[in-house]
Amino acid sequence: MVLSRHTVSRFSAMLLSLCAIPSLGWAAKPSIDPNTPEGRLFEKIQTEADLTKRIELLELFPELFPTSPGVEYAYAELQARYHQAGKFVKALAAGSNLLISNPNNLAAACLNWRIAADMKDATLTDVWMKQAGYVAEKALKNPDPEMSQATRDCGASARLANEADAYKEAVTAKNPADRIKLLEAFLVNHPQTTHAGDIEVAVFLAYREQGDAAKALAAAEKLVAHNDTREDAMLLVAESYFKAGKDPNAVVSLSKKAIDRVNKSEKPVGLSDADWARNKTAELTQANYMIGSISFQAEKWEAADQAFRAALPNLTDPRFRAEVLNSLGWANYKLKNVSDSIKFYIDCTNIPGPFQQAASKTLNTITAEYRIK
Repeated sequence: MVLSRHTVSRFSAMLLSLCAIPSLGWAAKPSIDPNTPEGRLFEKIQTEADLTKRIELLELFPELFPTSPGVEYAYAELQARYHQAGKFVKALAAGSNLLISNPNNLAAACLNWRIAADMKDATLTDVWMKQAGYVAEKALKNPDPEMSQATRDCGASARLANEADAYKEAVTAKNPADRIKLLEAFLVNHPQTTHAGDIEVAVFLAYREQGDAAKALAAAEKLVAHNDTREDAMLLVAESYFKAGKDPNAVVSLSKKAIDRVNKSEKPVGLSDADWARNKTAELTQANYMIGSISFQAEKWEAADQAFRAALPNLTDPRFRAEVLNSLGWANYKLKNVSDSIKFYIDCTNIPGPFQQAASKTLNTITAEYRIK
């Protein structure tokens, strides 16, 4: 199935986000009592001019005071400084520790994404893109007012990229049961997705592929309520109603929409010209047959005549062909198209079956009425 035009590629989302995220992202300094051991160490870190010694003190701080409010600051500064120095492995480790300390720190997740990209490691970049998306799901629901716009943009893009990945995985699942399950889960996880319409179509097709007639019909009914682009769904609903003798107006309306859609549609990619022509013919014949039958029952002779004439050339089943010829004969008789009526009845009498005798009697009646020999 072709992915929706709304799908955001991972590459595009990555470029957008990485351009927005700054290389440095110093954390706000926490308030720590300077008269405590941790406060004194924190003050020493702030006044240390030598970068190497400062980093050593920053690394020491979480080990000595793992529950201090300064831990998050220490890891954030380590992450940024190591990134700045090109020590990417240590920068990633610091960012990971920061996320353990604060799982909702979107800036840390985004900077790790940036670091992984700077390492030119596709696997790590993908991992951290996804992680940034997961963190963003929580962090952006009630964002910290101090959160930078760059971090917000990164989180939004990571979420879009994760959504695109999840959608692609769901919609391309080979097994229809797995596809349905993944698509339904996707809707739960992404209720505001722009793929909702595509998913309705995909679920309908999956149920049909699975052979679950009842669920395919239910999916088709939901689909055609607001989507005029799927003639297969329209015809499935129309045929179901037609066979059940239910809502003839809906049958005619859906059949007409399907005819209009088929006549305007272009050949799907991957389908041969012969198969496309065969499918079109079958769908048009089916739709016209249902319109003709309902119009005939309602004594709408002109509509019945038009629809049945359109269906007739492609009816190969003798029973259906005889039925349509018999109906055309009567409709044209009521329309006073006597010569056409006689022709249709004659053709019907040449087909053995339940309509042969009745057509012969009606033909004799008409020829007698109009004194035709």
